[in-house]
Amino acid sequence: MLLTTPQYIKALNDTYGLTRTLGVIDVLRDAEGRPDFRVGNSSVIFRIRHKGRTCMLKCYTRPKRNLRKIYGDRCLHDELYIHTDRCHGEWVDVVLDKWIEGETLQKYLERYGDDRERMASAATAFDRMALKLLGEEWAHGDLKPENIIIDDDGELHLIDFDAMFRPEFAGQCSEETGTAAYQHPSRTTEYFDKSIDDYPIALISTALHALAVDPTLRERYNVEEILLIDPREATGVGSQALNEIIALFATKGMAVQYRIARLLRSHIPMLFGLKQLMRYATKDIDRELRPLQIENLDGLWGYAADGEFCIPPLYDSGFDFSEGVASVQLGDCWSYINGSGEAVICCGRCKAAKPFRNGRATVIKDGKRYSMDYAGNLHELEY
Repeated sequence: MLLTTPQYIKALNDTYGLTRTLGVIDVLRDAEGRPDFRVGNSSVIFRIRHKGRTCMLKCYTRPKRNLRKIYGDRCLHDELYIHTDRCHGEWVDVVLDKWIEGETLQKYLERYGDDRERMASAATAFDRMALKLLGEEWAHGDLKPENIIIDDDGELHLIDFDAMFRPEFAGQCSEETGTAAYQHPSRTTEYFDKSIDDYPIALISTALHALAVDPTLRERYNVEEILLIDPREATGVGSQALNEIIALFATKGMAVQYRIARLLRSHIPMLFGLKQLMRYATKDIDRELRPLQIENLDGLWGYAADGEFCIPPLYDSGFDFSEGVASVQLGDCWSYINGSGEAVICCGRCKAAKPFRNGRATVIKDGKRYSMDYAGNLHELEY
């Protein structure tokens, strides 16, 4: 039977005799004295006080199949009695869990989307959370900014696991397919495995890093639920937003973000190499001063010492280090990186950027040859 938010509010206003184990529920209220709750697609979440702790009580407006398998002991079976009319009612399952203080990443974006520093911190925190998630045996299933809480310390926390995939669900169809604005268009109820978080991870990470570089993207591309990039366009006829972001990352020499953004063009939801890219995104580059040699792996170039990559193989082309920097290519853009893999000189679109010799490098751009110094100043040369 389908239930409504008013039915739950009525029951929780006075729960005496209407719970099996929780006793009388103390629903916390907002500044105007109304029950503090938020409504989702198939649930309503109340903020309550239980045994001296602030908790969330999640109540469902329609039946859910795998609540016990998803939430374990946090799922209380037949816990709350709901009146369906004057004389009848039913016992329903609820989920009791800790309340995470903070605000959703969605609200955080609305407030601070123009703040480069905050967006950069949020992007870093998201990448750390995403790498941890990719290492789990389960997947969230509805990853989006509304289902992520950012706390006062800037750490991110996942909420709302109703669409979760677990290994024991293999072979089943999912009850939900996540929010379309963050999911690969090919995801259906039949597509239900560990990889369902790949696409939203890549999309949210790309958007956060892009906003950290150019907040004006928000004004031009945010539409309703869309966070800069519409998956249907990115995987279909082409996305102007995604193309601009990929070019932005290439211009700035942001190699990891460039590679992750390109994955959003994938024709399948599973994004091969995403986990390794997230490792690169969250790993501190080895800053020990030692000779680095350019090496190729699967068609991409990076820099290694003693047979181990110190700067990941992410570049389309490059040269050996010379005078402390190496020129590398992403797409049709060149930049110079230092031994930590940081882009220290960005040349933008050009045909080539040669190694430094005696404090000067030759850059070929727009059909012309230039001499460039370490500050990035160009001086035209005669052929």
